[in-house]
Amino acid sequence: MRFMSSGLAHARPLGQRQPQCHIPCMAAPDTILSDRSVITITGKDTHDFLQRVITTDMGGLSAGEIRTGALLTPQGKILADFLIHGRENGVFLDIWHGVAESLVKRLSLYRLRADVQIDVSAEHAVLVGSGEADPRSGALPRRKIQAPEASSDGSAVQVGREIAAGVPAFGRDYGEAEVFPTDVNLDLYGGIAWKKGCFIGQEVLSRMKRRGTIRKRSVLIVSQSGPLDQGQDIKAGDIIIGQLTSADGKHAIARIRTDRLANAGAAPTVEGKLVDIVLPSND
Repeated sequence: MRFMSSGLAHARPLGQRQPQCHIPCMAAPDTILSDRSVITITGKDTHDFLQRVITTDMGGLSAGEIRTGALLTPQGKILADFLIHGRENGVFLDIWHGVAESLVKRLSLYRLRADVQIDVSAEHAVLVGSGEADPRSGALPRRKIQAPEASSDGSAVQVGREIAAGVPAFGRDYGEAEVFPTDVNLDLYGGIAWKKGCFIGQEVLSRMKRRGTIRKRSVLIVSQSGPLDQGQDIKAGDIIIGQLTSADGKHAIARIRTDRLANAGAAPTVEGKLVDIVLPSND
């Protein structure tokens, strides 16, 4: 956990003690996230079914509680990730709209004889402002699932909030089968149940953790001068240590090689501009 600034290291994790968000983090009134879809999973076998398929520990999930999770390839890469909202008769999956239909098809293939029903819901929407805490960062607004309302669209503002909080997102910072969950900090958000037993891709992830080969992380980048752009390289001297995957003004998300950062002998820069790198924390 280090904060890199002009070649100096300071203790400053990305989490509860992260840099203060410069975008208002509470929406009043609630706003709808039009780039998110809602998948409903109902039936008496819902929790048992998800327990053996996705990365999350479903044990003890209560109504209203939100947890992070993902469905992986057998090789351990993310096919889709989501926020799981507990409900009385099942769960809601809060997911990027571009992969909602494909996730329903994939989950249905694993259903076998389980008593579950899986559908994309047109009767529900994701809203932010009030609701339950987002498990990825205390700097993000609360969110909830409810019937669509005549609310304003808060998607663009939410993107800025997530970037300023150092939170990467599917569809913006990475796509299908491009990254391991640890590359985008899913384990730090509580989205990988290392001890629950088998799930799809579990063997690969466990081997990476056991061998200490987790070398990539998604981090917050803060420019000390001008704005940043997606796709720009982060360098320490002549060494490329990562690339910006999304940007909003002077804030950006980057996926970096932590081993290269640890051995960097020069201050980090993007296009010649000095930048601060804030590593994520599991506090």
